[in-house]
Amino acid sequence: MRLNTLRARVVTWYVGLLATALILFGATLYFGVREYLRTSLQHSLTGDARAIGATFLTFEEQKGAAWMTGEITEAYAPELSGRFIRITRQDGQLLYRSGDTRDPVIESSEVATQAIRSDDEAYFRSETLSGAHELLIFTQPFRSSSGIRYLIETGASLGPIQHVLHSLLLIVLLITPLILIAAAFGGQMLMRLPLQPLVELTERAEHIGTSKLGERLPVLSTHDEMETLSLSLNRMITRLEDALSLNRRFSADVSHELRTPLTIMRGELEHLLEYKLPGAARDSVESALDEIGRMSKIVEGLLAIARLDSGADSIDTVPADVSKLCRWVVEQMHLLAEEKAITLHVDTNPMMVSLDAARMKQVLVNLIDNAIKYTPDGGVIELNSFPSDSNAVIEVSDTGIGIPPAALPHVFDRFYRTDKARSRGSGGTGLGLSIVKAICNAHGGSIAIRSAEAAGTTVRIELPLAASAPAVAAPPTPALAVL
Repeated sequence: MRLNTLRARVVTWYVGLLATALILFGATLYFGVREYLRTSLQHSLTGDARAIGATFLTFEEQKGAAWMTGEITEAYAPELSGRFIRITRQDGQLLYRSGDTRDPVIESSEVATQAIRSDDEAYFRSETLSGAHELLIFTQPFRSSSGIRYLIETGASLGPIQHVLHSLLLIVLLITPLILIAAAFGGQMLMRLPLQPLVELTERAEHIGTSKLGERLPVLSTHDEMETLSLSLNRMITRLEDALSLNRRFSADVSHELRTPLTIMRGELEHLLEYKLPGAARDSVESALDEIGRMSKIVEGLLAIARLDSGADSIDTVPADVSKLCRWVVEQMHLLAEEKAITLHVDTNPMMVSLDAARMKQVLVNLIDNAIKYTPDGGVIELNSFPSDSNAVIEVSDTGIGIPPAALPHVFDRFYRTDKARSRGSGGTGLGLSIVKAICNAHGGSIAIRSAEAAGTTVRIELPLAASAPAVAAPPTPALAVL
């Protein structure tokens, strides 16, 4: 799963929030249980000490220490219950001390003796015995009716509490990662279902281009934001289709309407040249004819682009060998290359592609003509064709002046020019590459260009192979170089 997708971000937030909640819950549970167990033990020790004082020490003077010892042992059985009990009189005489315990281990003889305080206040203290857990002891001063003071100590090991807390911590540390892993996988699976309509919309939208605006996205009957999104996108496509259609009709209509007056003006000016005109007048008429000729090319180019984009100018495709087409174009263009001593090199593989041969010749002639114009004398131009997956690739490379990086995204725009690569003095109209792109799109193909200043330019065309054509690379035909 890629980390930059919406699903990944939602799952990450979900798992992060769940982890935070589990950590807070685990910490609260741990400290809550610890406090509860410790408080319960303190209450138990306090209750034992006060019960011993009220029940047994009250009658100690009357019935004797032996009676009290037997009663305490019978009532509390400290050696069996894992409790520590010690009773000391104010004169330091030890009246009772419980025996050692083994589970948990309490060596009662190691518990430090405490002096009776004058304030008669009860208190808790902790001691760590050798080889044993920490011992929590409650000390309760007691005064009999005759004024004799006693010190009652009840204690218990904190080992069982620590064992419970350790087990609880281990369970939390083991269960939390498992819950988070399960949440991550579960979150990914849960997000797949609600995001599936969005994935379908994206895939359908990718296949809708300028030549397929008649298509619409499926409307999701989910009665939620997804349905609203699909309806909004369809309305946006409709608006774009109307705008593009209006633009194409405008370009086609203007181009068509300009053809007639330009033809009339050309005829009138050519008729004037039949008369004997002064030198300056003849030069003006010839200059006007040149501009009319250039404008006619622009009008024809705009009309061709508009008709190709709208589909009015149909493309008659038949299976043709790209290798033969490339060689034919090289034979036609080698004379122009010879004028600048440019080496025109062709290296092709036989590939069958469904195309309009006349239109594709126009594309290759335009590209090689541009390469010849902007390649210095003695340069090299290469025309290569080869299969790639299910496409036929045609590349035209040169060692010319290149195109600035800032201009590359705009080279297929109409009338776009750069200071070096396009100039009016070279005779271009600024529509050549726009027409080339329109023809490639009409064939269901694509065109791309890469270039660097002073390092040459490469134009790459990809066209779908014919249905019967193999997608594997064919043996290369011998290269042909024309100088």
